Amino acid sequence: MADEGGMQSTHVAKEEDFDAVNSKSIVLKVVQVVISIFAVGLIVDPFDSFHQIFNHPPKPKLDDIAVIYVTIAGFIMINAILILGHLLGDRMPKRTSVLFSATGAIMHIVAGSVIIHNWRKLHGNYAYIYNSNTYPSKQYQDMLIAGAFFTFVDALVFAVDVFFTIKYF
Repeated sequence: MADEGGMQSTHVAKEEDFDAVNSKSIVLKVVQVVISIFAVGLIVDPFDSFHQIFNHPPKPKLDDIAVIYVTIAGFIMINAILILGHLLGDRMPKRTSVLFSATGAIMHIVAGSVIIHNWRKLHGNYAYIYNSNTYPSKQYQDMLIAGAFFTFVDALVFAVDVFFTIKYF
């Protein structure tokens, strides 16, 4: 009988340890969603404005903008579903969590790089035959760089999530 009581307390300790790790992982998911929302909020106006102002190249290509929006908005939805699943009592398998987070880290690095690439293309003055000198807004340029920064920070949080899940889950 004494052995059974000891085994039960060990089992409870493992359950509590699992819940603590799972809760910390969910905190990282919430941080990822918040940072992604900041990034989208910062890049939506500049890209919309640049497509209205610059009727001729160089302007951001729709392919670039699609990669950025699909990455950031897609992982907002994925993480929101994972958070909701956690709140409903669902558990995420280790491999699935690592795959989502690793893919998120890679895709956010790509999206941040594409944002910086577009910022460099749009940086400076442009002289067109149809438009004399057109200068992109300094505020929009700063918003693009800030959006890229938040996207890279989000990639870092995804990488920390991968490390944390592999090491402690």
